[in-house]
Amino acid sequence: MPTLPTLAGVARAVLRPGAATPVLAGHPWVFSGAIAHLVAAPEAQRIDAGQACAVLDPHGRWLGFGYVNPDSQISVRVLEPGSDGLEPRRVPALDDLVRARLQRAADLRRALGLPGPETDAYRLANAEGDGLPGLVVDRFADGAVVQASTAGAWRWRAGVVAWLRGTAGCAWVLVRVPHDVHPSEGLVGDTLEAHGDVPESVRVHHNGLLLMVEPRGGQKTGMYCDQRAAHRRVADLVRPGSFVLDAYCHTGGFGLHAARAGAGRVLGIDASLRAVELANTHAALNGLDAYRADCEDAVLTLRHYAESASDAPRPDVVVVDPPKFATRGAVVDDALRKYLSLNALAMRALAEDGWLATCSCSGLVTREAFLRMLAQAAREAGRRATIVDVLGPAPDHPVAPAHAEGNYLKTALVRVTARDV
Repeated sequence: MPTLPTLAGVARAVLRPGAATPVLAGHPWVFSGAIAHLVAAPEAQRIDAGQACAVLDPHGRWLGFGYVNPDSQISVRVLEPGSDGLEPRRVPALDDLVRARLQRAADLRRALGLPGPETDAYRLANAEGDGLPGLVVDRFADGAVVQASTAGAWRWRAGVVAWLRGTAGCAWVLVRVPHDVHPSEGLVGDTLEAHGDVPESVRVHHNGLLLMVEPRGGQKTGMYCDQRAAHRRVADLVRPGSFVLDAYCHTGGFGLHAARAGAGRVLGIDASLRAVELANTHAALNGLDAYRADCEDAVLTLRHYAESASDAPRPDVVVVDPPKFATRGAVVDDALRKYLSLNALAMRALAEDGWLATCSCSGLVTREAFLRMLAQAAREAGRRATIVDVLGPAPDHPVAPAHAEGNYLKTALVRVTARDV
């Protein structure tokens, strides 16, 4: 083993030969298989999950600094890459580094115009995209919801809350652990930790629409902010009086924007009764009489229109935004088959010369594989598909350049027409 730096309170991960390239390129994850030696801090007998950790090459040269979890497949998450292989003169405390990253993230949102007169619900910190792996912060009006999905992010939470309550001026903060947190993180899913008077629901503005967010009960942080740009883009496709079907509508995002754009009828479909109730509440709050959400199976509803008589009314716009189909690498092929079946059905359900807005939030399904799937879906549906745009998440969901895994969301806008022959 090479001679290692002896930094108080800092564990050290020595990489195997040839494993340094991703770290040097800026990738924030170091997998367990890339590590030759994991060494405790000089004064410690063990390595605790979430502890500060230096990443070193096989010769002991400095590659970066982050936090470690010896029980996780992602053993080290890098917060600060090295610049020249030399040990830095000063290694920052993790809490100080986290607060600096939060400030940088807030500065970026201000540069993006957030919050603004039409939007006060947005992503303030986007995990690896803001140099804060394992940590998500969504701002909702005068408060914020923090999602900690790793032992390290949970370890920082006091400093995060203090920054939000102080510097960011949040009246309340709720810290949440996701229900599907990996067991290796040692956290209890659905843990809630309240700071201040956390409301049961809070009214926010989203592209000028009034929405209700439930910080304690909604999925993830209580609201999905990532489709904000796509909501506007799909609304641009809506013509006055048209019929829009929003499958997997959740609390109404796409459909509400379509109704505001002048659609004559908007039908939202979701299997969650609570989501449907909120979608209808949102329609009433915004005076959108053309909108109605029903608690039904999206596939069965699409099949109804796909198999209806040729002269029966069909939707002019179909939105398909299903939950994540690929939760791990082993099921990617199965997920693509599900996307194929669903999108072929949606294409068949459309009126002649209709628009399909189809989404995937499965990060393991690449953009290229998703678009190839759409070509096959068009063949199976007997339609011609023309992709006019492919959108990612809203700009307040930045992605680290070397972290392809952060490019999880894809929304394809597809013109669907009859085949020429």
